[in-house]
Amino acid sequence: LQRGNGRFWMGLSERPELNAMERRALIISQAPSVCILGCSDSRVPVEIVFDQGLGDIFVVRMAGNLLDTAAKGSIEYAVAHLNVKVIMVLGHEGCGAVKGATMMSDEDRAKESDNLRALLDSIRSNIDLDKLGHISDHRARDRQAVAANCTVQMKTLMHNPLISKRMDEGSLLVVGAFYEITSGIVDFFSLDKNGMVTDA
Repeated sequence: LQRGNGRFWMGLSERPELNAMERRALIISQAPSVCILGCSDSRVPVEIVFDQGLGDIFVVRMAGNLLDTAAKGSIEYAVAHLNVKVIMVLGHEGCGAVKGATMMSDEDRAKESDNLRALLDSIRSNIDLDKLGHISDHRARDRQAVAANCTVQMKTLMHNPLISKRMDEGSLLVVGAFYEITSGIVDFFSLDKNGMVTDA
């Protein structure tokens, strides 16, 4: 993924396309090695950002890369039945869901539909707003909010019995990432045993 993202942001994407015979072979089965929980944002097309092709990545997309029942079930399927080796939670610069959750007033959020308001409230509960308030730089604040949201999703996944068992066996990694839209670069990070962020 790191090499693929490097090709993408340097403008050297290979865009691996399959021929008709190879596409037909995918009807029988799929064997992605990575599952990515990403955002629904149209500016974050996962396969393109990592320069991957059909069948390479099992992608779950939800606004704000939020874990709900459907997302959890999808990721569990990828682990239990596709035997993926890596789960990535991918946040991104300028995430509208995170921005709405952290910047909108209670009154403005109350004007949204029930489902959208519930989504924003769920993301809001993942982020320490007091800590965020001490960051004056807009881009740094944005990155911190997105990373905090990703970290909560990572911790939730790491406490899932199926996922934690595979991690204990050494057959699965859970990592986080931040995609900077302006540069095209993805920064990877992981969590140590105490839940603290470290370089991946």
